[in-house]
Amino acid sequence: SRTCTRSRLSPVQAGSRTCTRSRLSLEQADETPAYDTLSLSPVGGGGKAEQRRPSKQRRQTLQPAASPKRRKVGLNLVEPLGWRATYALIEELRADRSAVVDSMGTEAIAGASSKQERDFHALVSLMLSSQTKDTVNAATMKKLRAHGLSPRSLVDTPDSVLDGLIYACGFHNNKVRFLKETSRLLIEQYDSRVPDTMEALLALPGVGPKMALILLRVAFGKVEGISVDTHVHRICNQLGWVGDEPTKTPEQTRRAIESWMPREIWADVNLLLVGFGQELQTEKAKLLRKCLTCSDSASALRLVRTCGLKLESELKKANLEPPAGFQLDDS
Repeated sequence: SRTCTRSRLSPVQAGSRTCTRSRLSLEQADETPAYDTLSLSPVGGGGKAEQRRPSKQRRQTLQPAASPKRRKVGLNLVEPLGWRATYALIEELRADRSAVVDSMGTEAIAGASSKQERDFHALVSLMLSSQTKDTVNAATMKKLRAHGLSPRSLVDTPDSVLDGLIYACGFHNNKVRFLKETSRLLIEQYDSRVPDTMEALLALPGVGPKMALILLRVAFGKVEGISVDTHVHRICNQLGWVGDEPTKTPEQTRRAIESWMPREIWADVNLLLVGFGQELQTEKAKLLRKCLTCSDSASALRLVRTCGLKLESELKKANLEPPAGFQLDDS
């Protein structure tokens, strides 16, 4: 199994670089059960062994052994050392709200004339967002609004036409089906309104926990959990906020960080870390300039290095210099 030895210190406290974990797969854990090995016994006098099959009764009661791939993250993790200083530093770096998600995410583009329309537009935007860049999502929502965006209009739109409108989104074929099925359910069960409970939202085709949690907060002001996407999942693992072992999925990460993060910041975590993750990936020079001008540039540089940024090469590309005495070591 994979192991990783890492510092217990946050990037803010550490005087030297903390371990940067390799990116984790987001694929679901293998659901194939692992069975106990059947016993072997010698036969005859030749010393050979054959596999003895269990009796019919034993075969019926044979139970799967516990699989390490099914490990559930404990729900009583302690607060990571120094996390508050790291979180405050990320807040400072994100204070300008200049990431793509700030202007083109669901909260920014879900505008409409009535609350019922806003709620539905937010739902559609979230359903389109999976495996889709915010810029593409915003452009697609603009086309859908021009076409007519309501549960009834989506149900009445031919599949081929709807597919053409959302073609740029990832998994657009599946999303055509999800949008139509969800719209039909809203008409039949909720008078074309978006439901306001986690249970009802998760029952809608194509809606997962991440989407439901964001929608509850954006549309109804309810904070029932931390929405974890790939950015939040990756960054929380890199910062050591998920416990002693890495989490394999965003849902595992959600359970892990909710077990110790103060509830009063749950509503802010997603937007904060998604924007930070976007800048780490696509706006490195801008992020580095913010690091060099923030209240603690050395800690900020250690933070982005812990989150996977190659400091020496990226500073050189941006024609920037680190603070005096700061050790560049991307090995």
